[in-house]
Amino acid sequence: MTEQRTPSAPTRRRTTDSAMEVPTASRAFMMLRRFARLRCPNCGDGAVLTRRLGVHRRCAACRFRYERSDENYFAGAMFVNFMLGGATFAISFLAVLLITWPNVPWNALTFGAPVVMLVLMVLFYPVSKAAWLTADVMLRPVAPNELE
Repeated sequence: MTEQRTPSAPTRRRTTDSAMEVPTASRAFMMLRRFARLRCPNCGDGAVLTRRLGVHRRCAACRFRYERSDENYFAGAMFVNFMLGGATFAISFLAVLLITWPNVPWNALTFGAPVVMLVLMVLFYPVSKAAWLTADVMLRPVAPNELE
């Protein structure tokens, strides 16, 4: 018996399939400055985030499309978000521990810290998308066809 296959949905070509490059130190610092200002990693002029903390579809200045591939492009931003939230939790936990020693508020840390961490991770998610986009553009420079 032969197996019949259904035609798969057409796949959109990923624009991030370009060759990776190791950035120079000056390029890396330039990209980090643009990220710190939450500006377009390509031109540095357009804003990446909307007023409601979403991500614009394109840069208003250079027309660079922020979602460089399929709808799963920002999946890596979840990992960045987890790292930001975990680092913030660890630093704040250590700070509270050192500041309040020897009378550490264990109940507040036990119940309050996870809630604060979850709230911070929700707030950090748009910023983590900008960080993911900046890292991607740093390693895979923008091709001319991405500015259409």
